[in-house]
Amino acid sequence: MRLEILADILRSPGRVLERCHDDRCARDIALAALVAIAVGGTVFGATVGTFRGGLQVLLAALKLPLATLLALALSGPILHAVATTFDRRWRLTTVLAVMLAAGARASLVLLAAAPALLLLVGFGGSYLGLKLAATAAYALAGLSALSFLLRSLGPESGRWPAAAVFIGLFLIAGGQAAWVLRPYIGDPRDEGVIVVTARKEGGLMGALGAAVRSLGEGSEHHEYP
Repeated sequence: MRLEILADILRSPGRVLERCHDDRCARDIALAALVAIAVGGTVFGATVGTFRGGLQVLLAALKLPLATLLALALSGPILHAVATTFDRRWRLTTVLAVMLAAGARASLVLLAAAPALLLLVGFGGSYLGLKLAATAAYALAGLSALSFLLRSLGPESGRWPAAAVFIGLFLIAGGQAAWVLRPYIGDPRDEGVIVVTARKEGGLMGALGAAVRSLGEGSEHHEYP
């Protein structure tokens, strides 16, 4: 039964979304989704962790599923608030089922990408190359989850304003969740394995702001011939 649910999450998202509004079906979807999140995130995390090896494999395997669940935990209340604001009266069980199903969809994409990344590591790919490949896989997984969540808003009035609000907040929440638990691959220049990168950038948005400011300062001091 759970395999059928996972197949529907990938191939028939509309059917899954309909079932999310039934409490009994929502529970089955949530349980199947949790299994997919655990398996997909663990395998993908362990795969990228093999670049450094050792303890990094275990840490990355633990942190990737946690990053997905943290992103869903942050985005769940956002989805519920957006749905309510735009006249979609959903029960809490419906919101949980929808969020977990979206997380399962993303995790299954990561699971599918893991063999390609393992080949990249096995053939001696560079740290930068693996980092870019992992980022691309993670972005693709996030877009897959986002498309599922946007579809959950349905064709009723207010869909596009609701989608615009949710997209912005979802990307911030998901990016912050992944940012908090980094690193996953492990920089080969580090002397030891780092569990969590401790920096004082004020989170993802603070780091982006600092990067923008540094670019601005660089352009001001650039000398043109």
